[in-house]
Amino acid sequence: MMTMEKAQRIIEERIVKAKQIGQPMNIAVVDTGANLTAFVRMDGAWLASIDIAINKACTANAFDISTREHGRNTCH
Repeated sequence: MMTMEKAQRIIEERIVKAKQIGQPMNIAVVDTGANLTAFVRMDGAWLASIDIAINKACTANAFDISTREHGRNTCH
């Protein structure tokens, strides 16, 4: 079950990664029903990718895979 605390932890981990690679991101977390649980737009992240981040989280949830795995499968 996705709790607020777990969603916040996921957001914090992704912020650290985004800073490591020098790429501000929009970060979306959804629950198992694909309901948006948490969202952060880092300063400088592309406005156009807000919907992309949310849709990517929902798609990964639908296929029961991580967004990292989803990206590997779709971005060749």
